[in-house]
Amino acid sequence: MSEDLALFAVEQASKMGAEYADARLENHYNELITVANGKIERGIINRKHGIGIRTLVNGAWGFQSTTDLTKRGVKKAVEIAFKVAKASSEHVPTPVKLAPTKAYKTTYKAKVKTDIEDVAFEDKMENMLAWEKALHVSKKIVRGLTDYTGIKINKIFVNTEGANIKFDNTVVWVELKADAKQRNLIQYYTRTVGHSGGYEIFMKTNMEKVSSEVGEKAEKLLKAKPAKTVKNATVILDPDYVALLVHEIVGHPSEGDRVLGREAAWAGTTWWAGKIGEKIGSDHVTVYDDPTVPGTLGFYKFDDEGVKAKRKVLIEKGVLKGHMHSRETAAIFGVEPNAGMRAITFEYIPLIRMSNTFFAEGDWKFEELIQETKKGYLVSCMRQPSIDDQRFNWTISAQEAYEIKNGEITTHLRDVALTSTAPKFFKSVNATTKKITIVPLPGCGKGDPMQGLYVGNGGPYLRGKATLLGVG
Repeated sequence: MSEDLALFAVEQASKMGAEYADARLENHYNELITVANGKIERGIINRKHGIGIRTLVNGAWGFQSTTDLTKRGVKKAVEIAFKVAKASSEHVPTPVKLAPTKAYKTTYKAKVKTDIEDVAFEDKMENMLAWEKALHVSKKIVRGLTDYTGIKINKIFVNTEGANIKFDNTVVWVELKADAKQRNLIQYYTRTVGHSGGYEIFMKTNMEKVSSEVGEKAEKLLKAKPAKTVKNATVILDPDYVALLVHEIVGHPSEGDRVLGREAAWAGTTWWAGKIGEKIGSDHVTVYDDPTVPGTLGFYKFDDEGVKAKRKVLIEKGVLKGHMHSRETAAIFGVEPNAGMRAITFEYIPLIRMSNTFFAEGDWKFEELIQETKKGYLVSCMRQPSIDDQRFNWTISAQEAYEIKNGEITTHLRDVALTSTAPKFFKSVNATTKKITIVPLPGCGKGDPMQGLYVGNGGPYLRGKATLLGVG
């Protein structure tokens, strides 16, 4: 993939009078396989190539993408982006300013041992069939599903400031789901396996065993007791449940554009706007957003503005420290840009997005957490969130839970959800374990039109207080 067209795009924008311009020239290879109950429902290979161009004219943004990768096609896209920006500038009350950043010139790649294109598509379909079959551990499993996605991206980013960054990335994941039924009761269990890397992620994992475990979990939920509502319960959350919690009540409200109220009409605002430096949780609450963690869905070293990535400290020992920023929002807040901008593909303008957002490790062992808990609940594996517009009130369901009595894990529970407010829960956290786990979340949605982006979330086991909701 030649960088000449990308350089040509920003040169044309400069000639037209843009005060800033950048271009993302990208190649995408996508493959999707879905198997349900022994039948291949979908097998797709898709390739696309294109360029996305942003221009800043008189303090306003314009954007246009094209798959016409000729100089004529690119020039036309630049002209449209320029005209959009110029027209928009007449209606922008405050001109856009960009925080300064170094113009990097570099090339880097995600670590891949087995290129997904080197594994025959037919072999992958056979794998999905075998893994779906393994979900059916008994006749009580009435439906199995394996849903595979593999994505390869080759990207070149350039801008009028001299940046020139090349990034090759591969991400893969498989979502496994088993539905179990006994008389009128239906329960399901899911697990997602994957991250940044090649097909070796599945080759080094006993996927049939993992699938069987998912099926067994679904079947066991049929025998579990329905949870009962318990107010102000002591809860120990596993990293999979923590992943959705940190995603919804830390990740999204930490996006700088949301803090500024720019998502109010679409997705809401955030309760902690203007609270930087305030204590909003206990000393055990530290949260990072870190794109530089290799082998994760949120991995990258430079964002889609060419800003070098580093660990962002969002909350430190309960104190709200910072947000995720674009160069634009960083200028508004008077801080350095921190590589928070990403787009799912060249067709879309970049947005402020989380990467790998997770609670930091503590100094407890998991066994100690259980033994030190006289009465409580071990809550495992995310299911569905329900969060208000400010990310203040939250309810998140879990796939399962267990009662803890006198330091021992006892009764298995189903139909479980937790509810609290963000500050109340943060202040209740009193212990976190030493080891953290970052799990893949492939479908983080934001924007209009919607961009479904892949991220990593998680953390350690952590203990706090919340109301346990059940149907019993």
